[in-house]
Amino acid sequence: MNELRRLISNNMELLDAELDTQEDLAVHKLARQHEALEELFFDIRPAIKEAGYHIALFETPKYHTYKPKCYEDRWDITSDEMAKMIKIEFERSSYLKDTGESENYYAPHVHNGEHCGGNDPAYIKISWDDAKGVYFMVPNVAYNYNKERKDVDKRTYLELQGTKSMIVVRLAVILASVMRLERNFNAAVAANGGKEHE
Repeated sequence: MNELRRLISNNMELLDAELDTQEDLAVHKLARQHEALEELFFDIRPAIKEAGYHIALFETPKYHTYKPKCYEDRWDITSDEMAKMIKIEFERSSYLKDTGESENYYAPHVHNGEHCGGNDPAYIKISWDDAKGVYFMVPNVAYNYNKERKDVDKRTYLELQGTKSMIVVRLAVILASVMRLERNFNAAVAANGGKEHE
């Protein structure tokens, strides 16, 4: 009987130590995530603000850090895990702000079998994947009613997992593409006497 008590006590100590280790790992994981995102945020914020766009670093449910790829993803909101995220928004641009692809696009509402068009809020999300030790970027800007445009760099639409320098290089491609679209639109409006449409 004493042997059983000793074994139970030993097992409880092992379980407690395992739980403490898991909690410590979760704390360290969160600290790494915050550190990685804050470093990137403070590096890119001046250029984003100078371009006239909005950038924020905040905490959100983890499933908000990506764009759903299928119906199951769209509604699989079982995890309550939180994650830090950088989000760049285009609300200050009358031309770009509603050029995001609808997040219902992968499981679209249909009419006669056709995709419904959409012009949802545009954004770029950047999060940190601690398991892989890389950043994860989801661009969602410059669509034309859920269709990719032919007059922008195709990398504008591609998600990216990579290092900080890879994210910065891709971000430069995306922002150059959308800023060029906005510049050309504004020039066309000015040439048309301030009217968007003839």
